[in-house]
Amino acid sequence: MRYYNFSKLLFSVFFLFVLVFQAQAQKSATITGKIAKPVSDSALVELYTLPASYSGKSYTAALNNSGEFKITVPLEEGMVAELVHGPESMILFLQPRNNLDVRVNADDFLTTIKYKGNGANENNYLVEFEKKFEEEEDYQVLPDNVHKREADFVKFLEERRRDQRDFLEKYAKKAPLSEAFQNYAKAQIEYSYANDRLTYSELRLRVGGLEPKLSASYYDYLKKMDLNLPGATRNQAYLDFLVNYFQYRALGDRRGNVEKDYYPIMYKMVKDELKGPARDMMMARIISQSARFGYVPDTDAMYADFQKQVENPQYLSYVKSQYGQYQKVGMGSQAPDFKLVSAKGDSVTLKSLKGKLVYLGFWRPLCGICQVDQQAYKYFVEQLAEKGITFVQVTVGEELANWKKSLEQKKYPGVQLFSPDLDDQVVKAYEVKNFPSYFLIAPDGKLIKTNARRPGYASGANDIAALVDQYRASHTK
Repeated sequence: MRYYNFSKLLFSVFFLFVLVFQAQAQKSATITGKIAKPVSDSALVELYTLPASYSGKSYTAALNNSGEFKITVPLEEGMVAELVHGPESMILFLQPRNNLDVRVNADDFLTTIKYKGNGANENNYLVEFEKKFEEEEDYQVLPDNVHKREADFVKFLEERRRDQRDFLEKYAKKAPLSEAFQNYAKAQIEYSYANDRLTYSELRLRVGGLEPKLSASYYDYLKKMDLNLPGATRNQAYLDFLVNYFQYRALGDRRGNVEKDYYPIMYKMVKDELKGPARDMMMARIISQSARFGYVPDTDAMYADFQKQVENPQYLSYVKSQYGQYQKVGMGSQAPDFKLVSAKGDSVTLKSLKGKLVYLGFWRPLCGICQVDQQAYKYFVEQLAEKGITFVQVTVGEELANWKKSLEQKKYPGVQLFSPDLDDQVVKAYEVKNFPSYFLIAPDGKLIKTNARRPGYASGANDIAALVDQYRASHTK
């Protein structure tokens, strides 16, 4: 009887182990392979876990003496990955329970790579699609097709889309593809078409110097676009289109000051028009960009709303890290106060300049671009003489005696201040990482611009003058 119970216990433990193993297999993918003529001792799989964040997780395995490797990655849904070895790489589409075998020559991934096993159909499709549509110039916008006139360019895009749709349909008949991958592949076709058409005018102007005259109905196709195709979130073409689409819409919005309200306008559009993962993805991206470029009040408001709206906690963690990284010094935030020694020997604080429009610069004596700015500085100040700006320059990292001697010789206009080194509090407070750096500060001490034009920039004075005029116009009651 005891023997029977013990056997029963062993069977239960074994059965439980099998269930756990199966559960783990259902939430992972395994890539095994062999690399001929390897150029390094390892292979790497980069798993792009969070679309629009441009971040992922890396999984590395050593090659054995025969060039073989095995990598298992955790995942609960289909997603894009990248197989990397030396300078070569190949995009993968991995799904739970994939057991993909890869054979490739390190000299040329695209022409030699071959897949077998569970997941092979999807990844062989990616290889064949790239060879046919991305390696052939006849299917590319650049270098030649972008120069076509509107009617011919649209015809080119529509013929390419037709050929791509036919290719996917025929491939799926001979090699079954998962529903998730078919959605991914369809998104690649539809949103590449839409994005190339949307960016045609800008791209043609940039590479050919000639902006096309578009018909009044050119952008009508956007009204028919489905912004929420199933399974599109993982596709880069989808992200590229959404970014350009909402930028286009925001720049055409005339309900407010586009320069000031650009990110909030896009955020509201995304919030109202997208659904599910795509909504989280694009709201997160807009907040990240707003924070990165220093729109602090707008970022604060969007971040507060995002915390109530977001469905995927991974996006909340991502935005939280971006928000914390960029929120300290940005447009609309209070400029950090400072107390520094001036060329006259007294102390100057930002608080003492309250009520004045301040152009604040940081430069270093051994900085090449700083030298260019110093040479242009006097003329720069003269050009802006009628704008009522107080010019304040902080020299960082020079010997105090040498600094004073240099100022006596060069006689720079404005207020000249001294900061001993890069560890000084004022350098850290303004998060100065590159020299020179310039800031435009409002009379109330708030930052108007965190990356103001340099004195040595060709149209720097004109740009600063326009910024000052715009600020004063918006603050005149």
